[in-house]
Amino acid sequence: MKKLILSICIACLIMSESFTHAAASSYEESSVWPEGPSVFAEAAIVMEASTGLILYEKNIHERYYPASITKILTALLLIENCSLGEVVTFSRDAIFNIERDSTHIGIDVGEQLTVQQCLYAILLESANEVSYAAAEHVAGSISAFSEMMNEKAKSLGALNSNFVNPHGLPDNNHYTTPYDMALITREAMKNETFRKITGTRTYQIPPTNKQPETRYLRNHHKFILKDGYSYEGTIGGKTGYTSKARYTLVTVAKRGNLELICVLMKDDTSAHQYEDTIKLLDFGFDNFSIYPIKELENNNVSKESPFFTRYNALLDCSNPSIVTDENGYVVLPNTASFKDAKKEVLFYPKPEIKDDHSIIGTIIYTYDGMYVGGADILYNNTETPALIHAREEEPPLQEPAEPSEESIDPESSAGEFRPVIIGLIVGLFVLIIGLYFVLVERPRIKRRNAYYRKRELRRKFYSDDNYFDLDL
Repeated sequence: MKKLILSICIACLIMSESFTHAAASSYEESSVWPEGPSVFAEAAIVMEASTGLILYEKNIHERYYPASITKILTALLLIENCSLGEVVTFSRDAIFNIERDSTHIGIDVGEQLTVQQCLYAILLESANEVSYAAAEHVAGSISAFSEMMNEKAKSLGALNSNFVNPHGLPDNNHYTTPYDMALITREAMKNETFRKITGTRTYQIPPTNKQPETRYLRNHHKFILKDGYSYEGTIGGKTGYTSKARYTLVTVAKRGNLELICVLMKDDTSAHQYEDTIKLLDFGFDNFSIYPIKELENNNVSKESPFFTRYNALLDCSNPSIVTDENGYVVLPNTASFKDAKKEVLFYPKPEIKDDHSIIGTIIYTYDGMYVGGADILYNNTETPALIHAREEEPPLQEPAEPSEESIDPESSAGEFRPVIIGLIVGLFVLIIGLYFVLVERPRIKRRNAYYRKRELRRKFYSDDNYFDLDL
């Protein structure tokens, strides 16, 4: 019988493992990511902006000369370290230490522009002398500014880059990768000033202290200028070209909540760089969807909290104090749904303060082994309900005072401590029963058992057989 039961158990175990393996295989087959198009560029990447998820990649960690897409990082540092109204005065080095046949807007030595005007010249017209002067204005020298560029890049996770100038003119030690440029662009697009300027078609610089005529600037990116090429949803980007770097292009496009960053490096022709970008952006928008975590998870997040109890009025299910960050998203292939993403909820031992909220944890989502999004879990301090309620007839106090016994609602206090009181009473009752058994009932049982054993011995000893034996 035992052998039969053991055989049945083993058979069930084998069947269970076979089913699990089949389910896993089916999941792996259904979770294949969409295959992207072929492009002329030697290297390319499509990154989703809110999550950093890579939707397409081709040689994304190989090093290439960036040319003028370097100016994305230059502009970001200029914005972060200066006010828009600051005046930049152009040195002789800024004018003459760049190649005269490279892109410029004809600035003279000693001419002055505001930081805002410099930003438009850098991002729209890709002016090299303006980039040079901006670097001097921020850091005092090109070498010092290059150090700032590399520090900023590394802080963003761009670890395979090295920048030695602010404009991207050829230098063997000046290089980056498509992945690093996507990270830098993602950070830059978080800045509203950069975001506005990079998406501007045209701009005018009025007469300056050296130039009596207005300068008219036009964005070099054909999608933004709508010159020969266009793409619906384009909101920013930067062009680049040198004989060594060939054509480099950064494009940012947004449709709904889905914002994509496309970086191409070492494309062979100007036409191909825009054709490649269209194919890659179409691939991203056609094959992926974005899900707002706040709308899908707010009803569940409080239930995940280790602080949630049905006795705590602060963390009940109807209380909106615990929410997910509205900027949290999950990006998945169209072949999958939000339910297919694997969720992990982590709560911090010590909250982090952000604006009017405390960050008490985070939600992380993965799909097919890849990070596909997440959101901070926020506790809204401003919506915390009061635990002490003043009587209606009492006038409001002018100054904060210690609550008196009369100001505390007895029913509220009793309700708050009711579980503790019930627990103490039950514990005391169990303790009394235990002591009674140990001190009273257990000794009595021992005495009774001993009495029955002695009586049984006496009965056997004085039986008829025993008396007969004694007479013999």
